[in-house]
Amino acid sequence: MAQASSPVEVPMSQRSEAQYTPTHQYNLGTRLFQQPIYASATFEQLRLDQVEPVSLAAHQFREGEFIPIGFFDKVNPALFKLPTRDVEWSYDKRRTAQQILPCLHLGPWGCLAKRGWLNQDGFTLLLAIRDRRLAMARLVSGEKAAADLNIVADSVDIQDYQELITTLPQTICRINEHMASSAPSGLSGSTEKKVLVFCETGNNSSVLVVVAYLMVMLNLGVAQALQVVQSQRFCIDVGESATQMLLAFEAIIDAKRDVERTRRASFMEVSVPSKKRSNDRDTDGTGVDEYMALNQDRRPLAPFQDRPAY
Repeated sequence: MAQASSPVEVPMSQRSEAQYTPTHQYNLGTRLFQQPIYASATFEQLRLDQVEPVSLAAHQFREGEFIPIGFFDKVNPALFKLPTRDVEWSYDKRRTAQQILPCLHLGPWGCLAKRGWLNQDGFTLLLAIRDRRLAMARLVSGEKAAADLNIVADSVDIQDYQELITTLPQTICRINEHMASSAPSGLSGSTEKKVLVFCETGNNSSVLVVVAYLMVMLNLGVAQALQVVQSQRFCIDVGESATQMLLAFEAIIDAKRDVERTRRASFMEVSVPSKKRSNDRDTDGTGVDEYMALNQDRRPLAPFQDRPAY
């Protein structure tokens, strides 16, 4: 007796009740099941010297999405300089925090016990990434250290990686809001903001937040961002499920980039008309349809468009 064949999965955008139609051809995401996204590479092979410096012009997302309005008027771009060499690693360094950017460190919860170091290095925000169960037990917290040093503590409490991916945009924005704020500089009197992102070990969920931050702020891919973090903190532990989460986040921010690119292109066409187009509008409007048809081919395409009504 022949077995019944399983139904073929139909993408949502191709269903009759869908409100939108795709403007590109899509696949079922097979790239998520390829070989591991990063392998051993020398620090020189990362080519970090070719990464465009952080600036308003280089930022590929709309203001207010990952950064507050006026962020680059308030924050020194030098705080986002990538490492120039990898760390000479030793096993005992897993108990300490490492600098990923001048404004961003990554480490374990235990390093908060070193109040003198926290004060000397000028940290202004202690950001915990922790399991919700630890939060209920009031564990993996920076509140006591922050109170001792007159600085700020905050936390992101999650149940699993699926929940973490939904919080990444808000977490990145939280870091950047602090960077641009007038929050207390603590006993150190530091003139610049500095954030320590930590989890229980400094090797798991906090790593994913830092990697995602590099992807957004420095336009790095998943593989390159992971390698940057691992070059400074060799003991990070990013498993398959965490890797898939980062790849999913990369797809999300790629789509956001496409939408913003389309918005900027449309804005430029409306706000900066050419002299020829102005002259055309002053006359009888002949040739407008041909011009718009030609210009449509030059516009970046958004991922979806409205489905026509029948």
